Amino acid sequence: MSGGIRWAAGALDGVLGHGSGGGQSAAKAIAAAEAFANACDRQSGPNLRELYTVVCDDGVLDFIDPMVERLAELRPDMTALHTLGRWLATTASDRGAVKVGIAILGVTGLGRDVGVVRALGAHEEFTLYAAVAMTNGLAEPESELWALASAVDGWGRIHCVERLRNTKDPAIRSWILRQGFRNSIMDEYLAFIAATTGGLLDALLAEDVDRELLTAAGEILQALVSGGPAEDLDDYACGADAVEAFLHHMNTRAETLGDLHTVGEIRSFLSRKDGWESRSSKGWTATRRETFENRCDEILWREVWRDRITVGLLSDDQAEFWQAERAAQMWGIDTFHVHVEKIRDDPFGSGWFQAWRQADGERAEQLVALARDLLPLKEIATGAADELGLGSDWAPHSALDWTLQALRDHVGVGGDLVLVGLASPVTRNRNMSLQVLRDWPSWAWPDEARVVVANLAGSDPNEDAREAAAEILSDRFD
Repeated sequence: MSGGIRWAAGALDGVLGHGSGGGQSAAKAIAAAEAFANACDRQSGPNLRELYTVVCDDGVLDFIDPMVERLAELRPDMTALHTLGRWLATTASDRGAVKVGIAILGVTGLGRDVGVVRALGAHEEFTLYAAVAMTNGLAEPESELWALASAVDGWGRIHCVERLRNTKDPAIRSWILRQGFRNSIMDEYLAFIAATTGGLLDALLAEDVDRELLTAAGEILQALVSGGPAEDLDDYACGADAVEAFLHHMNTRAETLGDLHTVGEIRSFLSRKDGWESRSSKGWTATRRETFENRCDEILWREVWRDRITVGLLSDDQAEFWQAERAAQMWGIDTFHVHVEKIRDDPFGSGWFQAWRQADGERAEQLVALARDLLPLKEIATGAADELGLGSDWAPHSALDWTLQALRDHVGVGGDLVLVGLASPVTRNRNMSLQVLRDWPSWAWPDEARVVVANLAGSDPNEDAREAAAEILSDRFD
């Protein structure tokens, strides 16, 4: 099926490695270990083919650790085992086999093959295995892990920096604090390591605090406040002191929209209702919190921010624009017309969401008219199928999503677009249109809707959509 889900490089191993894991397949581990042992004894064609067959699938995390444990029990010749690892790592055409090969190189000692592992690790799909191999196979792996972390920015960076959390090297610690915590997945994964290993509090208390450090500190504190997949501000013993030091600098040096957002996130944290009894032992006393709140409020509502928001909303730089948009929300500044212009410039972009978020009745009519004019509705309404609708080929269908999602709150507006959604091959579009009709009274339905929904109830290729259509008809007309 086109438009299916694909994992980004390293994402599957990253998610499994940071979640419940894929489980350990004992039978697979034993089979792989024995295949290695047999190939070490005799590197014949049949033995090598059997080894490759066992290790070539993608579920490496399911069996890699117990496989290594079983290999230790079997005690194969280490030189022969290393040769097999290099063979897999450098010649295999399946990523699972490459991963196993990298792991074997780490177990047997990297030696001259550190360059092989370094090169493979620069691809996010293999960085986890390279980082583990470097940790296991080098007496002093930190410099290699640091170089590898610098070469990647997704799950690979997360894996590498996690393995550097106990470093004493001041250069590595400074890099983690100033740059290394940033990644394309979630900064929350590494923010706590940046704060602790990187020495956030000491850096903020130093005499010379440069702009790069202030920016990094703000991003780290934002991530710690957000929390999520790793330790957060409640886990950071120096959290209250770090916030105090940061706000002290912001009192005279707050100048970027990033600074504004960090102060805003801290203020939101201070406004939380629960958890302060346990936090008080870590310095979050009531008196101190009140002082922090007052300082945040004074910084947040300085008139200088209004001009900086206006400038940011005119920027062609996406990051700067969205920072300005978030700041405008904080300040209650209406940005509807800005997003309408964004939609005109790029009808398949994300301007629809923010525009609909600020839409009243008149604006809803304006956005529906824009959708009619700018979206290729005939190309969208090609008939029901069971497509996921992911990727650039489905950009028009995704753009329509924003409108269908919003029409639930605007009764009777854009009924023709609801019908387009019902005729889309993307199941998500049809489900959204069905939800609109579920929320609208039957008198607001477009004329053809009842017949179309009845047809979907009988023939939609997606079972859940069929059931939803039948349920709506039953609720409305039985």
